[in-house]
Amino acid sequence: MKKILRLFTIFVALLCTRATFAQTLLGKISDANGSPLVGASVLVKGTSNGIITDANGAFTLNNVAKGSTLVVSFVGYNNKEVPADGNLDISLEEGDALGEVLVTAENRSVSAQTVPITLELITGKAIQKQGATDLLQLQNLAPGLNIVTNTIFNQINIRGIGSNDGAAELSDQAVTIGIDGEYLNRPIALNAALFDLDRIEVLKGPQGTLYGRNATAGAVNIIAKKPTNRTEIDLGANYGNYNTIKLNGAVNLPLGNIAAFRVAGMLSKHDGYRDGGSLVGRVDNGNVWATRVGLSINPSKAFSIYIAGEYNKTDQQAPSQYGVNVLNADSTLKGQIPKKWTTTLPNDFPVASAGFVKINQGAIRGRMAYDFGAVRITYTGGYRDVALTGYQPLNGFVPETFSFDNTLNYQTQSHELRLNGEGTKFIWQAGVFYGNEDQQVGRGLVLPSAKGAFGGKVPYLNFSLLDVNSKTTAVFAQATYKLTDKLGLTAGLRNTSDEKTRGGAQLTRAPFGPPGTPAYFYPTPPKLTDNGMTPLSGNGKWNKTTWMVNMDYQVDNSKMLFAKVSTGYKSGGFDSYGTYNPEDLTAIEVGTKNKFMDNRLRLNASLFNYNYKNQQVSVFINTTIGGAIQNSATTQVFGLEIDGDLAATKNDRLKWAINYLKAEFGAFPTTVNKVSVGSEVIDLKGNTPIQAPKWTLIGGYDHTFDLGAGGLNIGIQTMFKSDYYLTPFNLAMDKQKAFTKTDLNISYTGAGSKWDIGAYIQNLEDNRIITYSSFNGSNINIYNWAFGSPRLFGIQANYHFRGRSAN
Repeated sequence: MKKILRLFTIFVALLCTRATFAQTLLGKISDANGSPLVGASVLVKGTSNGIITDANGAFTLNNVAKGSTLVVSFVGYNNKEVPADGNLDISLEEGDALGEVLVTAENRSVSAQTVPITLELITGKAIQKQGATDLLQLQNLAPGLNIVTNTIFNQINIRGIGSNDGAAELSDQAVTIGIDGEYLNRPIALNAALFDLDRIEVLKGPQGTLYGRNATAGAVNIIAKKPTNRTEIDLGANYGNYNTIKLNGAVNLPLGNIAAFRVAGMLSKHDGYRDGGSLVGRVDNGNVWATRVGLSINPSKAFSIYIAGEYNKTDQQAPSQYGVNVLNADSTLKGQIPKKWTTTLPNDFPVASAGFVKINQGAIRGRMAYDFGAVRITYTGGYRDVALTGYQPLNGFVPETFSFDNTLNYQTQSHELRLNGEGTKFIWQAGVFYGNEDQQVGRGLVLPSAKGAFGGKVPYLNFSLLDVNSKTTAVFAQATYKLTDKLGLTAGLRNTSDEKTRGGAQLTRAPFGPPGTPAYFYPTPPKLTDNGMTPLSGNGKWNKTTWMVNMDYQVDNSKMLFAKVSTGYKSGGFDSYGTYNPEDLTAIEVGTKNKFMDNRLRLNASLFNYNYKNQQVSVFINTTIGGAIQNSATTQVFGLEIDGDLAATKNDRLKWAINYLKAEFGAFPTTVNKVSVGSEVIDLKGNTPIQAPKWTLIGGYDHTFDLGAGGLNIGIQTMFKSDYYLTPFNLAMDKQKAFTKTDLNISYTGAGSKWDIGAYIQNLEDNRIITYSSFNGSNINIYNWAFGSPRLFGIQANYHFRGRSAN
């Protein structure tokens, strides 16, 4: 690591000598009446250097070469080009243009249409309009994103690649999730609430150079709204079927001329979506609330500080599972793999217990930056503490047979120090990263069906107490050089070192053993040194250098082509079944981003091919071991994505997306359970990875009617997904058949956008969509499924107050 740091220092020194000094521009963007345009885009023509205006319509743009031209845009206004000279006061005229959208996909503010990365952008306004309050609901807005709930955990897939490893303590997500630079790695941390957001960026393909460890499938960047220098109040309320109540609010206060404070919160609750029968009533309810406090301090134009604290609380039923005993359903299947067996899955089903899940998450994160002119230095860090207790019924019918007891505690921290430099021809960044994660895990399978043998007490069939630590360190660098005015070359490197250690103990004596065998009963599991607990240990270290090379060609100011080759890496690990290897990926992608019709039509496309080596896949082994991570020798993924956005008129907007995906495993020997009797070694070669539909199609239309001083907006969006599987075994009952999902919304916005009221419908078809599937054979023989939300509808109202600036 010392050698790497020395090389990093030399590299940064060389890069600093290349930085080009340029002017800093100050300005303000307003409409024809002089009202400030908040979020307008200011872009240096022919470059990716840009910024958006603040709450006063003002901007400060660094590193602008003299003689440059600025392109100013805002949705619903005509673009305007002005010379980049001195302090600027720019007025825009209303029109039909789409406007530029600025993102931080390369850890700097750039236009989404000029950055050579395939991404999907979800605005905070769109999230609020859809009533989305958690990650699970984002897939309604991003066609390339697939999110499922695996019992009490969330797993995320991008382009058919992700992690289906549930609660595996020693495995990692294949999609990096970050909130303002704070990394989330554990599945329960991904249940963080979404509220008061500026936008979410979904980056597709390996992002290891800039976004660090394990980002083989992509990255999801969640950007919260930051404090501004004027008084703001946002309030919202939503009421819907299933007695759904959603409340959100934010208050922003300036503190003098150099600081501002923002506090936001949300509450989301609903009754159960399903009828669980006479024993428990409604199941699958929701109850989440969260709050965030942020402080921005800007002692000077060069120095900025942002600190935020966040707390989320979940207290609700565990996600329900429907179950069928396969042997009872069809005795002829004994000794066979239920490859073609099928049954009808209901919307409602009786269960014996609703279970519960309680999650408390607290986080603090911060960012400090100082701009020296030629070089900008930024520190980003975060700490998160997550505690979960849960009781998850597993068999999915009456009587309750098997259930899982969970007690999980995670403490994670991440730190990154980054240097950036940007000139007219040379743009670079380099940095170091450190992450540390501690996990204390207690989990075990309990047998309510056996309580009659133990005087009414429910015994543990197995139980594990684990203490797991994961450390990661990395050094990275990426640079872009303009070979000509139109042709750019980008190259990046990252060296990552990972270490994982495991301690703890596992219960190895079942309660039905010989006389004298100890039995432990829920809710009092065995302790670390109790009789029957066998010590566990483990240690692993991995190191990998990943790289990226990208060429981009700016055909003109509205058309761009790019070609990219990149590699990805996900560290190896070990579990109760054995050791698994690191996951490696080589990805090739070509794409184009285009604007036509005076920026009224945006049309982008990309073609990609992924070649995975040793992809990590979760498979169910048996009831003693449970799930385990195994390596597929190879996995091939090929895809085509096309998306468009058309402002047909000032009041009419069309959106569409076409995603084609072909994914399959190469040689992948593993074990599959048979009904009632043992298991069988098979090769999953040719099978489709989970959550990889061949076709995903999205179409949307919005129309705004001018009514008085306000406007009435009516929108419809429909999504089609072809068949896909929920497990790598591709059994018949692992398949979610093709479906459509249509969402409708209508809203009226008053004069000055100070308030709006509306109504919505989600999943108009009321389709029952499978989100989880698992077959547990041997002596259990239970097939389980979980489902997404049914048709939801409701009304909502929002109020927005914008006061004067503190300046």
